[in-house]
Parts: sequence; structure tokens; C-alpha cells
Amino acid sequence: MTPAGKSLFYFGIYGICAGFLFIIMPDTLTSFTYLPALPSGWGRMIGFLALVIGTYDIVCGKANFKPFITASVYVRLGFMFYVLLLVVFGQMPMPIILLGAIDALGALWTEMELKSEVIGK
Repeated sequence: MTPAGKSLFYFGIYGICAGFLFIIMPDTLTSFTYLPALPSGWGRMIGFLALVIGTYDIVCGKANFKPFITASVYVRLGFMFYVLLLVVFGQMPMPIILLGAIDALGALWTEMELKSEVIGK
């Protein structure tokens, strides 16, 4: 794996772990992040989506699939921006920024690795 592929691979592991946690204990995680109670099944649905995205990240990172790795940087930074907007407009509680920050940090790590690969050539 390239360094950028590894960064996405490891981020995928985070996604799968977060997904499993939401599937197993959605009420605990929504309480931890100060989210309002979710209707039955929605926490698990969110968890499964995180699991799916994490799986894509692992597969594409391991395969060094550059278009997906590059797109993931923009999507993860966009997620952080969207989370900030939701907090600023009172739609989400402040602690949810932690999830967006993890995505943004992962995206910056991947971007840094992508740039180092270009410079190293």
C-alpha cells in the first residue's frame, strides 16, 4: 500500500469500529455525543452506513485506488464543513464536532500523503 492508501485503510478501520458501536449500542453513543434520542432503528442504520463507508475505505486504500482516495479527502473535509454548519445553526450539539474533526484530520493526513507521493516521483 502507498502511504495515502494506508491512511485511508486505517481511517476505514475507524469507520468500521464506529459503525459497529452504533449498531451495538446506538443509545449510548447518541447520549455520549449529546444527540437527541433517535427513533428505533435509526442509530443502527447510521452505524451500518458507517460500516459500509469504512469497508469502501479499507478496500480502496488497500488497492491504492487513487480516484477514490483523492475523492475521500474532499468528502471528509466536506463532512466537517457540514457538521460545523449544523452546529452553528443550532441543528446539532457542539460535541458532534468531534466526529467531524476526526474526519477532517484523517482527510488532511491522506492529502499530505498524496502530496508526498507526487513530490517523491
